[in-house]
Amino acid sequence: ALLLLTPLLYHFAKQVRFDSDMNHLNYMTPALKVAQDKLNRLNAFALQSVYVVAEGPTLEAALRQNEQLSPTLDSLKKEGLVRKYSGVSTFLLSDSLQRARIQRWNDYWTPDKKHQLLETLVQEGRALKFKPSAFDDFRALLDKKFEPTTAAAVERFKQQFLSDYITEQPGKVSVVTMLKSGPEHREQVYDRLSDGRYLILDKQYLTRQFVGLVQDDFNNIAIYSSLLVFLALLLAYGRIELAVITFLPMLFSWIWILGLMSLLGLEFNIVNIILSALIFGLGDDFAIFVMEGLQQKYRTGQRILPVIRSSILMSAAATIIGLGVLIFAKHPAVQSLALVSIVGIVCVVIMSQTLEPFLFNLLIQSRVDSKRPPWTLAKIAKSAFAFFYFIFGSLLLTVLGFLFVRWLPVGKRKIKYAYHWTLSKFTGSMIYIMANVKKKIINPAGEDFSKPAVIVCNHQSVLDILSTTMLHPKLLLLTNKWVWESPVFGQVVQMADYYPVGEGVDNVERMRDRVAEGFSIVVFPEGTRSPDGTIKRFHKGAFYLAEQFNLDILPIVIHGTGYSMSKGDFMLKDGQITLQFLPRIGPADTRFGAGYTERAKLIGRYFRQEYTALQAKIETPAYFREQLISNYLYKGPVLEWYMKVKTALEKNYVLFDELLPKSGKILDIGCGYGFLDYMLHFRSPERDITGMDFDPDKIAVANHCYSKTENIRFVPGDILHYPIEPHDAFVLADVLHYLQPEEQSAVLRKCLANLNPGGVIIVRDGNKDLEARQKGTWWTEFFSTRFFRFNKTSEKGLSFLSAATVHAVVAEFGFTCELIDPSRFTSNVIFVIRKAGA
Repeated sequence: ALLLLTPLLYHFAKQVRFDSDMNHLNYMTPALKVAQDKLNRLNAFALQSVYVVAEGPTLEAALRQNEQLSPTLDSLKKEGLVRKYSGVSTFLLSDSLQRARIQRWNDYWTPDKKHQLLETLVQEGRALKFKPSAFDDFRALLDKKFEPTTAAAVERFKQQFLSDYITEQPGKVSVVTMLKSGPEHREQVYDRLSDGRYLILDKQYLTRQFVGLVQDDFNNIAIYSSLLVFLALLLAYGRIELAVITFLPMLFSWIWILGLMSLLGLEFNIVNIILSALIFGLGDDFAIFVMEGLQQKYRTGQRILPVIRSSILMSAAATIIGLGVLIFAKHPAVQSLALVSIVGIVCVVIMSQTLEPFLFNLLIQSRVDSKRPPWTLAKIAKSAFAFFYFIFGSLLLTVLGFLFVRWLPVGKRKIKYAYHWTLSKFTGSMIYIMANVKKKIINPAGEDFSKPAVIVCNHQSVLDILSTTMLHPKLLLLTNKWVWESPVFGQVVQMADYYPVGEGVDNVERMRDRVAEGFSIVVFPEGTRSPDGTIKRFHKGAFYLAEQFNLDILPIVIHGTGYSMSKGDFMLKDGQITLQFLPRIGPADTRFGAGYTERAKLIGRYFRQEYTALQAKIETPAYFREQLISNYLYKGPVLEWYMKVKTALEKNYVLFDELLPKSGKILDIGCGYGFLDYMLHFRSPERDITGMDFDPDKIAVANHCYSKTENIRFVPGDILHYPIEPHDAFVLADVLHYLQPEEQSAVLRKCLANLNPGGVIIVRDGNKDLEARQKGTWWTEFFSTRFFRFNKTSEKGLSFLSAATVHAVVAEFGFTCELIDPSRFTSNVIFVIRKAGA
């Protein structure tokens, strides 16, 4: 609801303006207002003076600029916008204007005009008893040769009469014109004169210009400060997604503040604009506090958000009470402070308490609660692109189908094939345009679908449909009801003559003609998608069709689609899709039984075996790297990068996976954040893994990963006092050097004593006997314990063990010990201790 109202409030937000009238900020008592009105009536204060300044590098240029103002002022005066005006143009003209007027005078008074006029005056004067000499002065005026005023005369005149109107500075001369206008026409006068050529000097106008500059600066500062805040959030969280989730409430709060101010008739002014920095800062703090609470729950399960929310509400209430009480003040500026503070703080509180948790839960928390990886910006972009590409292609195929398949009356067979060809190319483009998903087709027999068959595939994802239809144009799919009735893809499925299994497979006559044309039938015998990739029981329909049409059965094993796009999820993850063609099974092949019922059971078993074999080849530790990384997203930038670097240096723990049993109880001592344990769990869910570490914070993080199941657990504890039960394997990776020599031997003996027959102990640590490489190990531990502080040390410091000590302790129990030295730059070695089987 908040998001839906935001566009409406944004519309009003654009109408919020700054109040440029400083008089609105002054407090006047009623008596003072009455006195002011009376004074204005007495001295015509309403006709306030406005000064318009024309400037130029010289007096001549300034006068010419000022003379261009006269037509505009005359127009304003005729329109009643200006009562009167006065300036130097009445008395002092520019040299160019003087010469122009003298030229007009000389051009007009030709000798003939002068002679004719004087003759007429003399004749008419005689009749009125005037002597001819009475017109001598006029004759002298007509004959006078006029010249522009000299610079000296202009200077004397200016000093005596116009010094208040003309100001001269080196390189600049200003000429002032004063006009009188009423307050009701002031804005119109400003608009007519504000063309950039003149400087307007007026208290109200200057105030408006000053406030305008403040508004522009405020907008710029708001933009720059917002960018700096976003950059700070990005650096602090290390993820653009968290920065956006934290920043958006601030942005929407600002829109809400401006929108509500517009609705309530509030305006920014030179006083309350200062308060906006406080409101923005509070919004920033509230958003960061809420994000801290959300992250703590997501990272460790610690629920501190209710406490943070209570603190925010108390802080907001105290601020509202402290500033809101000013609403009872009589001063308008103080009242505006109270109103803006109440509106602003309420908005930032609502947004931080609602929008931020909503976005965090939508993109992160709710997904991990449902055992799915959280959204990232990259995954949103990839998934959205794939989704819209699919919609666009489906709509295009629907239109083409209506135009050619349904409405074109001729050439139905060729048109159908062309439609299937287009559909196959589109689905192929859909699969291959997803660059984040690798594709691999294993077809050792070179299957080309030239001979019709019933193709059976396991079903994990909606991508299975795209992956099979892209293989060849002459394929018919048996689809579920939801595919047949899909508003996006349903019409395409229907026009392609795919068969809805809701009608049953016993009514197969409608497919017989298509099989005769060379079409193969694709069936997902599980009937529905498997949520975890486990192949379910095969239904008999596919094998019934093969028996009815006397067709081969072509098994195609699909791997990776269930992870790339899981059932019920729209996230397109980085993965690998593999299609493996198995040999055709002919109708006469009795290895898998005779009837379709028996063949369904035996081929299903065969299919699961082949899938398991393919799964073992593909699902290496590197295959699970993205899944491991997803479990630690948004749990802190240092932890996230530490995990990525460490797992890369460990080569995704491939060596540990090879050395440890694929099933049985495993205890990882000093498990840290659980990177190794989750990788071992991904590789073999049959492993029952317990991770133990001295640091409870690391255990809390490890326990709150979405991939955690009942077969993997993490507990805090001190290995010196932790009661160890019998296990099939122990892992002590980079942990013994945090103990003293006698403690190291005690821990080793405790593990050796509780190792089941046939079990293994993996110890990795720095071997101080390798003195030349010990310095490299020392530096790695320095960065781990002192610089990044991932690991904690006791007061006694670090103590690296000796390989001789390990061999001596192992020899006490009669176990074998193999030394693996995989490093060239550090003294870290791996001891593989094995106990013989029973």
